Amino acid sequence: MIKTLRDYTFGGKGVAMDLQPQWIVGFVDGEGCFYVGIFKRKDMTVGCQVQSEFVVVQHEKNIQILYALKKFFGCGKVCPNHGSRKCFKVRKKEDLLTKILPFFERHSLKTTKNIDFLKFRDILLLQAKNEDLTFEGIAKITKIKNTMNTRGEQLSEPKIESSST
Repeated sequence: MIKTLRDYTFGGKGVAMDLQPQWIVGFVDGEGCFYVGIFKRKDMTVGCQVQSEFVVVQHEKNIQILYALKKFFGCGKVCPNHGSRKCFKVRKKEDLLTKILPFFERHSLKTTKNIDFLKFRDILLLQAKNEDLTFEGIAKITKIKNTMNTRGEQLSEPKIESSST
């Protein structure tokens, strides 16, 4: 009989995975993303909105790990991503500040993703002070954001994305 991922992760009996912090660090180093989007919003005083999120994407056949991460962190949601991929996503500022940041501050990422995490943290701390609601704060956030997830290349122009909201 061929065993499936479900057999290994849930013991085939609905038993939850016992995720260890260092395993999560390694998994997020490979599969996670700290993302900040700046979206045009005419209804916002500064004309845009900052959306920070922590995301882990997996093929739908590995959805159990996404639910295990959701349970481990006690926040976020598992939702469709693209095609047959699903994601675990945390967007709520309070959860990012009180659960995700403290975890990765205690358990440092091992790859260059840690640099993006530190920039993500800096942006979240600016958001916690509501600096994302001022023109000066948006400028600071944009400057940091444009150095994230770029494989070391800084974008030359601030990029503000369109949003349907």
